Amino acid sequence: MTPKRVWVVEDDTVYRRMLSRVLNRSDEISECRVFPSCIEFFDALENWQRPDMVLMDLGLPEMSGVEGIQELAEKAPDVSVVVLTVFSEKEKVFEALEAGASGYLLKSATGPEIIKGLQEVSLGGSALSPAVAKIVLEDIRKPTPTDNYKLATREIEVLEKLALGMSVKEIATALDISKSTVSTYLERLYQKLQVQSQSGAVAKALRSGIIK
Repeated sequence: MTPKRVWVVEDDTVYRRMLSRVLNRSDEISECRVFPSCIEFFDALENWQRPDMVLMDLGLPEMSGVEGIQELAEKAPDVSVVVLTVFSEKEKVFEALEAGASGYLLKSATGPEIIKGLQEVSLGGSALSPAVAKIVLEDIRKPTPTDNYKLATREIEVLEKLALGMSVKEIATALDISKSTVSTYLERLYQKLQVQSQSGAVAKALRSGIIK
């Protein structure tokens, strides 16, 4: 991928410094800035060139990571967020994904695994630690009450393709429609499901029983 600007929001000083070293050593990262809280992060967002991606902890002082993800989705929806946290509970995972996170990594991830996750998100995919992916898969298998959010058949088809990990281009080919049409469907889905990202749309659709 083209080198990206990555900012880190992490209140643990030791872990924050470690992440900074890992990211600064990577050829995939052109800039790394670190912040101990969302408050300082958003202050910097007003004054510096925006990052391409953000690594966001969840257990942060003053403003939680999920609140930070939601606010960032409003202020800078083009900036991707990858959660990096110790929390592996299902509720935390889906809360973050539905808030707009494009990935969810645990702090047990190695440096190369974190870089790989950022690469996947940069290419339009999502990044999930194995334990988190297991949680998502287990939730898919459970029967859930259906709430279709008044989705059209074609919108559900787009969601199903997203759940398979397809890109916008691949979905367009599979459904024999243009990429711009797929993007239009995605915009409608985000509005109807009240989410900010592809991973958030898939997570909410799975939990609501819209797709299996």
